[in-house]
Amino acid sequence: MRFLKSATRGAVAGCFVMAGSGAAFAGGWDTMGVGTLDLLFAPERFVVEGGATYLDRNTDYDVTSASDQLGRQTTSGSTSERVTPNIWNYQFGVKGRVLENVDCLGRAYNPYGIIESMDPTWAARYAGYETNATTLGLDATCSYTFQAGEGRSIRAIAGIRGLDLTYQSDSMLPGVLVNPALTDDYVSGAELKSKGMSWGWRAGVAYEIPAYALRASLVYDSQIAMDLEGETYIRDVPDGLGGTTTITGDAYSSITAPQSVELNIQSGIAPGWLASFGVKWVDWSGIDRLVVKDESGDLSTDRALNFKDGWTVEAGVGHQLNEKLTLGGSVQWDRGVGGSYSDSYSFGLGGSYALNDKVNMIIGGAAVYTAAGEADATNHAPYGATNEYTYDSAWHYALSTKLRIAF
Repeated sequence: MRFLKSATRGAVAGCFVMAGSGAAFAGGWDTMGVGTLDLLFAPERFVVEGGATYLDRNTDYDVTSASDQLGRQTTSGSTSERVTPNIWNYQFGVKGRVLENVDCLGRAYNPYGIIESMDPTWAARYAGYETNATTLGLDATCSYTFQAGEGRSIRAIAGIRGLDLTYQSDSMLPGVLVNPALTDDYVSGAELKSKGMSWGWRAGVAYEIPAYALRASLVYDSQIAMDLEGETYIRDVPDGLGGTTTITGDAYSSITAPQSVELNIQSGIAPGWLASFGVKWVDWSGIDRLVVKDESGDLSTDRALNFKDGWTVEAGVGHQLNEKLTLGGSVQWDRGVGGSYSDSYSFGLGGSYALNDKVNMIIGGAAVYTAAGEADATNHAPYGATNEYTYDSAWHYALSTKLRIAF
């Protein structure tokens, strides 16, 4: 007895992805959460998917202590700021069966991201008021299916992962550190970019019984080491001739995107019903510092991150109501990695509607509760500024849409 028709399993599984839209808050910078390779297992021969997720991130930082680069306590500026502007995440994937037993997935997406924007006059402006770390990820993953008995199979999974990172940050700098005669503050920052695409690898295994929509998969993603280069700058400094100039210098940094292990299990539990469970571990503790050096090797940024390992656990259930409509729901817990990333709990709902026998529209949303926390964004480089802050618990919201075309 088949619990789900093969043509509808992808739609039900897709509901979990959309219902778990809160995954975009998960695991430190991770925007993907669990279920990252679901498209590879789509039963159709050829599938194209494109989607976007909108994130409402209403978190305020409350400064408890702040100082400038000279160690002077900051007494001016607001002590509470909305630091996490609402953002969009995008992904696009193509899955194809290239041989009878070989399926391949190609994907472009935004796997990690930090976007923080405060008022340049806020109390912790010397430690930073704007950060933009954005990524472009490219994946190519294939699986080879071995028969493991009647109605059972095992897949060997392998692939490569590419990552490109762009980083920019701004803070305020007392002019006296530029010239003893200057009394104003000036914008000081850095812009860096990966020296080309950096690469890692992926390996895994999956066990399937299609008649029961049963699948268990275990996938490992390697670290990706990236070297960055760019410039530091101090803007609009008086040039002594009645005008202003920007002081620049070469800047260098390196960072390693963490390794991860992901376990996913799904199974039909009754006619038209599918249940899923997933666990993902991300080695965020391997990123302990953010360091930017100038061309002489001196530190311009030395910020302790002290991240903990990330854990994400998600469970969901989906039901095919009729030939066109499928609904799903999920719950998720994500262990905060520390700093400004605290524990979160997500509750999601999603639906898939078949426009015809080839096109599905998937829409989902999630309410995400994040716990209160505290952190230290102190820069320990020479002339380092300090910023100690707390943040309250809050509710966030996410909305996702996806278009799926299968042949």
